[in-house]
Amino acid sequence: MPYLWSGACVILDNCSIHLGKRIESLIQEAGATLIYLPPYSPDFSPIENCFSKIKSILRAMEARTYPDLAKAIEKAFSQVSLDDIKGWFTHCCYCTSLD
Repeated sequence: MPYLWSGACVILDNCSIHLGKRIESLIQEAGATLIYLPPYSPDFSPIENCFSKIKSILRAMEARTYPDLAKAIEKAFSQVSLDDIKGWFTHCCYCTSLD
């Protein structure tokens, strides 16, 4: 796991691909702590906030063809800012400070 470090904390939902022993061992070998979210806990999952913003933008763009939808998706994701991401993590009670 090249981007993990000793002391890092990895938080995963209960998606079946996350439950494999290989994932667990790789994270532990890197010296990181693995925490699983409780089942059905969107309040602790920042990606749910991201999906909400993306879907809102897509609805407003009203793309009705595949090419228009592809462009709309790209534009929607480009409107997700670093401040949005930090805010979603803070909203979900994760520490976003590196201090």
